[in-house]
Amino acid sequence: MSTAFAAAVRERAQMAWQALQAARQERDAHAVLVAEAEWEDVRRLADAHAVSIEATIEAAAAEAGGAGPAGKDAA
Repeated sequence: MSTAFAAAVRERAQMAWQALQAARQERDAHAVLVAEAEWEDVRRLADAHAVSIEATIEAAAAEAGGAGPAGKDAA
């Protein structure tokens, strides 16, 4: 696996996580469903290719002041 591929997966994960958090904040049920599907898809992709995305997501959550992927406060 290339470093560029791993970076692209991490970038997609960060965007998916941010979209999910935004949809939750807006309380938009449809957007939450769409964002959850994208988040699950990118997690499966990362797992299938052994790309760690946890640190990327925790950093994004900490930057936004929200919860990390496990539902724990990232701060």
